[in-house]
Amino acid sequence: MKGVWDGLDKERVSRAVLTAFTSDEYLELLARINNADTPAEAAAARDDLKEIMALWRQECPEYAFMVDCLFLFSEKMEVYLTKEGA
Repeated sequence: MKGVWDGLDKERVSRAVLTAFTSDEYLELLARINNADTPAEAAAARDDLKEIMALWRQECPEYAFMVDCLFLFSEKMEVYLTKEGA
């Protein structure tokens, strides 16, 4: 049986996670998205995240997928909050 981690560069992923989780900007945006009470709050955090995405693509492109994951999380959180409020 093939696992989720099979074929992934675990060293690269672990360095990316370490980079993200030691970044104040990343953690602040993660907290804003995770603690959003309304779809608008999640969307506002995602708008701010776009600036971080551009920076990471320039400064550490090999780890930028972590910011992409955070962007996807913000989209799903907005959908979740929209359904919660309905």
